[in-house]
Amino acid sequence: MTAQEVQHPPDLDSARGQGNQEATRREHIKTGARAVGPRAAAAVMAALPAVVGLCAGDAAAGFFPFGATARGVSDLGNQYVPFYGYFWDVLHGHARGDLFVNWASGLGSSYLPDLFYYLASPFSLLVALFPRARVDLAVYVVTVAKIAVAAGIMAWYLRGLTVRRHLRSGAAAVFGAAYGLCGWAVTDAVYNPMWLDGLIAFPLLCLVAEWALAGRRPVLGVVFVAFCWVCDFYTAYFATIGAAVLLLIRLASDPPEPFRSSEPSRSSERSGSSERSERSDLRGRSRGVVRAALYAVLGTGLAAPVVLVVYFAAKDAWPVAPRPFVPPGAEVLLGRLLPGGYQFSSPALYVGTFVLFAALTLPFNPAVPVRARAVWTAATLAVLGSMLWQPTVRIWYAFTSPNGSFYREAFVLCGLLVLAGWTSFSRGVPSPRALAAGTALLAAIVFTASGWDRLTPDMIERTAATAAAGAVLYGMIVLTRHPGLDAWPRPALVRVRRGVAGAALAGLAAVQTVEAAANVSTIDVKRAGHLDSHAAWGPWHERLRAAVTSADAWPAYRTEPGQAQVSGNDPQFVGGEGAQYYSSLTSTALIDTLGHLGFGWTSRGRSPRSLDNPVTDAVLAIGARARSTLPTGPALPSSPSAGVPQVTLTRTLAAPLVTVRPPSSAVPRYGASPFRNQELLLGRPVYDVPDVRYLTVDGADLPADAHGALTTVPDRVPSASYPYVLRATCRPGEEVYLYGPEFSGSVTLAGNEPVRFAGIAGQTRAPVHRLGTVPMTGRLKVKLRPGLPGSVPRQALGCLDVRRLAAAVRDLRATGATSVRVSGHTLSATLPAGSTGTAVVAVPAIRGWTCSLDGAPPRPVRRHLGLLAVPLDGTATSLSCSFTPPGLRLGLAATTAALLTGAALLIGTTARTSTPNPDGHHLADGRDFAVRRRRRRTRDDQA
Repeated sequence: MTAQEVQHPPDLDSARGQGNQEATRREHIKTGARAVGPRAAAAVMAALPAVVGLCAGDAAAGFFPFGATARGVSDLGNQYVPFYGYFWDVLHGHARGDLFVNWASGLGSSYLPDLFYYLASPFSLLVALFPRARVDLAVYVVTVAKIAVAAGIMAWYLRGLTVRRHLRSGAAAVFGAAYGLCGWAVTDAVYNPMWLDGLIAFPLLCLVAEWALAGRRPVLGVVFVAFCWVCDFYTAYFATIGAAVLLLIRLASDPPEPFRSSEPSRSSERSGSSERSERSDLRGRSRGVVRAALYAVLGTGLAAPVVLVVYFAAKDAWPVAPRPFVPPGAEVLLGRLLPGGYQFSSPALYVGTFVLFAALTLPFNPAVPVRARAVWTAATLAVLGSMLWQPTVRIWYAFTSPNGSFYREAFVLCGLLVLAGWTSFSRGVPSPRALAAGTALLAAIVFTASGWDRLTPDMIERTAATAAAGAVLYGMIVLTRHPGLDAWPRPALVRVRRGVAGAALAGLAAVQTVEAAANVSTIDVKRAGHLDSHAAWGPWHERLRAAVTSADAWPAYRTEPGQAQVSGNDPQFVGGEGAQYYSSLTSTALIDTLGHLGFGWTSRGRSPRSLDNPVTDAVLAIGARARSTLPTGPALPSSPSAGVPQVTLTRTLAAPLVTVRPPSSAVPRYGASPFRNQELLLGRPVYDVPDVRYLTVDGADLPADAHGALTTVPDRVPSASYPYVLRATCRPGEEVYLYGPEFSGSVTLAGNEPVRFAGIAGQTRAPVHRLGTVPMTGRLKVKLRPGLPGSVPRQALGCLDVRRLAAAVRDLRATGATSVRVSGHTLSATLPAGSTGTAVVAVPAIRGWTCSLDGAPPRPVRRHLGLLAVPLDGTATSLSCSFTPPGLRLGLAATTAALLTGAALLIGTTARTSTPNPDGHHLADGRDFAVRRRRRRTRDDQA
């Protein structure tokens, strides 16, 4: 097969042979115009059923926006919806910061990496057209639009390939829609919308590979590569590998063939011409590969700012411990090819029963050359094997470990299955032998998958129903070929056959869409039962956002939206400025600092939680904090806000954003106790950290481990008892806090309400929690009821003296900045005259910050216990800091180099190809190769 765009009509070749360049140009324009119309029609016809199938499936499942069930599972509600909400603020000029800095999250984080990594697609701009309260709907529209475009582009690409059948646009639409609604898209990517850009990238890059082989559209090819890598370079990397596989398939399945001249010649002359043609053909193929590589290099060069900014941010991100790779069994793997199959740790390979069946007929279809069949089959199986073997899995992920599923590249295999099916059916309905072999393979898949405990009767019934419908439609076509109809008049017979073929194709599209919608509905329900869910924007969000907005005084102090999370990115979603920040690019500098201060986190460290603690609030300039609690009391059932958390707002005195610390000869370093670490950052002791005794509920002493920690194990039979007791002594009236980062269960200070801890070693970290107030006796009895195995560290209790804390805050305010101004990615402060020591900015010291004093040349900042720090000389009265994302300047330089290189190569190529060759042609080797391929295909079609 070859791209239709590289084909030329026979009279075009003669025009070139005569050197008539003007006629060539006119004919080329007409040929292109003829090609665009059917391809555009195929794209539209593919996009529509993809949209219908997705929306109908969501509606059948009762999911948002068609039902009351929340759609925001896992990362969709935890990351993307808040990110899009903040992006709405950026687009409308309401954000805390600019494109470089996000002052809302992570106490001040780099925003450009998140923008490039999650939201770089132009589809993200659609969110600006919706009200902010409807950002959930905007994200859904973005998702639907991406799936529709992916289906359309695949159909566009397929329609451009050589097809030996009628209704080519309709057939391409059927296969394109199957690709858009593939299992990977509707199972894994719909709640990670940025991945859907990879679904778009694969057919685009396949089209670029065709252009490279044909020596056509170099500028557009480079632009398409850059577009794919800018939208989402994470999945563009997978799509590039897939396009490279397609390129190899093209080279291996289309063998060189001697160019057959129409002029009579002697045998020896034909032999010499054949040898020269083979050499030219090989040269054309080699140049096609070089062009493909050049398009890829120049395209990624244009996208270098995106790639390098995210690369440096990922390099500085909190490391995630690799998970063991365990490939799925054959029954699970094959079960994922069927409609309704779901399992998180296996590849979603569903492409629809018809397209799967079409791909299964390819190895047995005599209409496809043997070599092409062998190459397609071997390549598809090799890609599947590479997803199941750990060494090649590491290549797929660029030798990194994904934080989640190991099958994020499965859309490439889905695309290859669609292309394989098209390769078989584009040459007409396969022979009965091929159909029988495909049916046998499909039956074997269902039989093998039947050993999978998650294979449901519905999955088999849907597969069988679709297969039966396909058999009926095929029977309609067979009947029109009955010999008895040959007596009909030729025009009438042609009309009947075309009408039946059109009806069969329409029926096939309808059956496929219904099956895809049923698959979407089933997957929605199964995924919601497996993953955590986040509610769509509603009364709680409105109430919390209103409370946070009412306390806004940034940058005089931060307003923390609170510990009761709507998502892992509450500050971006509901407003304020806090520590919460869930991203794949959350910096090590932030997580390490927060961890030493007693903050908790989820997602193996990538999602820090808010810490409701007066010491950290004071030192991190958090002057207002929202707290959310569920309403209680007899009025709850009749209340219009039943089930909606009640929001209260508390204002406290906090240190300014920029403080001045006295000179010190020793460099402060964090230790093991978060209470001592908080004092170190505050600059004054405010805690009593007592020795703790570990006891059983009966009063017997429990031994500590080698590190002084207590290991806790839940009761074999769950009960309401508290099997572990901590005993300690503190001053009456002090506030009691417990540090148990790896403890999961309930903790109660005698006479107080129980507090829930949720720490799991290696997965989540529980923050420091307030338990209550020290009684007048000064004796503490803390009871623990573990829900999971865990531990409580040495010196886990801290008793806070609030009077000493208030005095420390007054000192910091007296010596700190008299005013602080924040604009975009810059911060400036006015310092008291004669300040010495170190100016500390309550912002994580991530790479990219530079600061200066009194307008002097900027210099890299230092670190003070993980925060930005600038040494003072006693004369400076002003401080200014600015942030530039690491990798941005280098990326812009790489883009400039790519532009200059591409322009030079284009000018040189244009000058070279404008010079006639000895045969009088103005064609490059690649175009000669394309013309020869077209002639071979024309002869095959005529045969």
